[in-house]
Order: sequence, then structure tokens, then C-alpha cells
Amino acid sequence: MDVDRKKLDPTLVCTCNDLYISDIQEAINDGEEDYIEIMQYNYTLPRCGGCECHVDQLISINDAEL
Repeated sequence: MDVDRKKLDPTLVCTCNDLYISDIQEAINDGEEDYIEIMQYNYTLPRCGGCECHVDQLISINDAEL
């Protein structure tokens, strides 16, 4: 994970695959509830895994809002 790049854009979730909060949220809104499924929804695969906790937080926030 490129920490410096994430600091420049707080909406960037996955620096390896260039996934932003909006990409993750779209997958969640379409019913994806798992880190791997969300990656596949965006036609990517996890690389370093550094974004998994951020993706899980977005899933949890969505679940709490329901």
C-alpha cells in the first residue's frame, strides 16, 4: 500500500488497484458484502491486503445504516 498516496486523497481505499470509496460503496449497494467479492465486483484481486480493514469498515458502516 502506498501510504503517501492515500494521504493525498483520503477517498482512495486501495492504492494497488486504484479503488476509491465510491467504487467500494457501489459494490456494497449492489449487494456485495465480502472483501473478495467487492474486489471481484471491481474486476480486481487483492494484492497486498492493506485495504481490507478499510473495506471492512465501509461494509460495517453500511450494515449499521440499514
